[in-house]
Amino acid sequence: MNANGLISLADIAISAAFTALVARQYLERKKIHQLLWGIALGLWTIAVAAELWATVNGWDVWSYRAYYATGALLIPAWLGMGTLFLTIRKSWADLILKILSALSVIGVLLILVWPLDASGLKTTPEFFVPVQLFPFFPVRLVVATLNIFGSIAFVGGALLSAFSFARQRTQGQRALATSLIAAGGLVAAGAHSLGVLGGLELFRISELIAVIFIFAGFALSTPATQTSATSVQAARS
Repeated sequence: MNANGLISLADIAISAAFTALVARQYLERKKIHQLLWGIALGLWTIAVAAELWATVNGWDVWSYRAYYATGALLIPAWLGMGTLFLTIRKSWADLILKILSALSVIGVLLILVWPLDASGLKTTPEFFVPVQLFPFFPVRLVVATLNIFGSIAFVGGALLSAFSFARQRTQGQRALATSLIAAGGLVAAGAHSLGVLGGLELFRISELIAVIFIFAGFALSTPATQTSATSVQAARS
């Protein structure tokens, strides 16, 4: 297996471990934001697995649909939705979750049933992720809407928390943790563009860096000796 495949394997391992950790916290504490983050991280693992398949075997119709439904459509939105449950009123978050769920179902169904021309799935060293196989309306419009929403909610929530913690001189660790999460979110938001414009190596590395930053921020915000669920929520917002 080449270097790109090894990078993807590392990404899958980290993403799977991260998913298991957040899922365990949800089972222990039953917090909605942990459930939503766990879903998003599980989708991240699936998306990277689809990319690994494409690296080794080339894209086929179903690996591309799996990648597009998870990596392109759902991950940013559901990470951002989890953050909103920590940053806005629950009544507003509940309403947004219903809208997001409806748009997610619509987007996934469109991606699964829309006809694809398999000849367009070829890649080159310069262009790893095929683009414009789905029409802008309605498929890529739904994808863009959920990506913009998710990126603003996830990165914006982390940045606001980092700024708030930085103003409190006793909260340096939390400020660093949320700063790392925000940095990871920014890198993740740009990963797809890097895959389209920057080539396979930069795409793989950017995704790995993103999950490492987010995982590091999460781990820093939840040290082994910390037992307060409230402080965990604050650090991850």
